[in-house]
Amino acid sequence: MSVKDILKDKASSVLSIEEDKNVLEATQMMVGAKVGSLIVTFQGKLVGIFTERDLMRVVAKDHANLDKIKLKDVMTTQLTVAGPDEDVDDILNNMITKRFRHMPVLDGDKIIGLISIGDAVKTKLTRTQAEMSILREYMYGPH
Repeated sequence: MSVKDILKDKASSVLSIEEDKNVLEATQMMVGAKVGSLIVTFQGKLVGIFTERDLMRVVAKDHANLDKIKLKDVMTTQLTVAGPDEDVDDILNNMITKRFRHMPVLDGDKIIGLISIGDAVKTKLTRTQAEMSILREYMYGPH
């Protein structure tokens, strides 16, 4: 199963915010949308990601100035991105190995989605359950 299969089951809009916005604006956007991360852009191009983990670092260091700290100064810029045809097993392995939970999906330079480790696990679980069902039916016949 590929990344584009995961994206089919998700809402089609990708939440993003420009890098010159502040941490408070990003946090309010995340809370309002009930998400754990935002794609950060500069003139519509991916430049980083702002996650709950980034927010915690800022709060611990300078919680009084969330409305003054720009995302470009605190976002994660060392990104691992996925392409639409990558396999979910590879994505999940990458997330676990590198210890991150959100991965932007690009088709060329175009941002087409964002998948979470939860999305990848759900997809893998669904696939595994379907395979188990097929094997049971093969071994024991239809119920």
